[in-house]
Amino acid sequence: MNIWIFNHYAKTPLQSTGTRHYEMAKYLVSRGCKVTIFTSSYSAAQNCYVVDHDNEKFRVENIEGIRFVWLKTTPYQRGITRILSFASYYYYSIKFAKKIFGNERADLILGSTVHPLAALAAYKISKKKKAKFYFEERDLWPQTFIDFGKIKQKHPISKLLFKIEKFLYNKSDMNIVLFDKAVDYVQSKGIRKEKIIHIPNGVNINVFKEIVPSESIDELYKQFEGKFTIIYTGSHGLANDLDKLINLAESVSLSGYGENIHFVSVGSGALKEKLKSKALDKGINNITFLDPVRKVEVPYLLSKADMSYISILDSPLYKWGFSMNKLYDYMAAGLPMIMHANPKIVGEYNHIEGVFVSMETDVLTKHILTLYNNQEKILNYSRGIKEHVESNYSWDVLGERLYNNMLHDIKSDTKVK
Repeated sequence: MNIWIFNHYAKTPLQSTGTRHYEMAKYLVSRGCKVTIFTSSYSAAQNCYVVDHDNEKFRVENIEGIRFVWLKTTPYQRGITRILSFASYYYYSIKFAKKIFGNERADLILGSTVHPLAALAAYKISKKKKAKFYFEERDLWPQTFIDFGKIKQKHPISKLLFKIEKFLYNKSDMNIVLFDKAVDYVQSKGIRKEKIIHIPNGVNINVFKEIVPSESIDELYKQFEGKFTIIYTGSHGLANDLDKLINLAESVSLSGYGENIHFVSVGSGALKEKLKSKALDKGINNITFLDPVRKVEVPYLLSKADMSYISILDSPLYKWGFSMNKLYDYMAAGLPMIMHANPKIVGEYNHIEGVFVSMETDVLTKHILTLYNNQEKILNYSRGIKEHVESNYSWDVLGERLYNNMLHDIKSDTKVK
């Protein structure tokens, strides 16, 4: 099978962001597929281009058998520059797919949000190539904006985005969703269950079994030597609700353990500076904010920690579930997890030993102190957590599910309607 993937934000482990399509493509290549990823070379997290274009608008690179087409899209952070970046990806991905590979046959083309223009570009190319078209909706646009209060349900932009979403649902041969209950969401839009497949984010288990040391991580972690550390990795934005992390650090400090238990928050995002200022203003000394690290360094970073942390905004959006890369990284590292979230929305995580779920800071503080004072429990929890993620969220499991689905569709003579 020759598979093309259109994702504006796809990156490799050498960058500091998610690697969903790199891992997906790597598995498909292992099954004999040829995979091309059309992505932007600009990284908002790193605020730079991650490849050297030598004055060209694109660059083709083979990375572990995956053909990456790096597009020099408009750089952005927020606001109008982000919209311009979406448009430039749409224009360049179509232009260079035709220019570079105009005569090449593609069997299946996958278009992935976050923004819908990447999926629309994939659909347009799939029509040109007479290839199967898969629509992958990583976030529910515009439902995410509506549930986070950024836009009204009846706003003209919402109506337009809902129309695009429905168009892509209908035109695709298969709709991929990441959230477990998002299958119900897509069905509520009039799409048959046979046209929906659940492929959550996952993790490459092997990189956690054969951890590669990093001098830069060793240097970063020197300041926490001798401390029991609880780590957060990822974005510092509205959805991450990291005010709760500061409250938890303060609670642990007030309990008398501030010198012994330290919180480490690694990543970037729109609210990071505000969070740092809040911690400083409150005089909270047992939390440190660090810059993002490359994905390839995450396993070693997590191996240094004792526990992990995640907070989830109490929003109606999460009734459809969630699928955060950091969850599976934490679990592959065998880290017990503090989950600052509404227990009603976390599903399976309520039932995993070593995952502590509550909306109450005091309750979570008690769990942390219990483990700090009884650290042999961590080893027992670690084994079960690793077994759970390997059985359910390794890319060997998820990749095989996707591969079998693609193979079936390509061999089929008719679309599933």
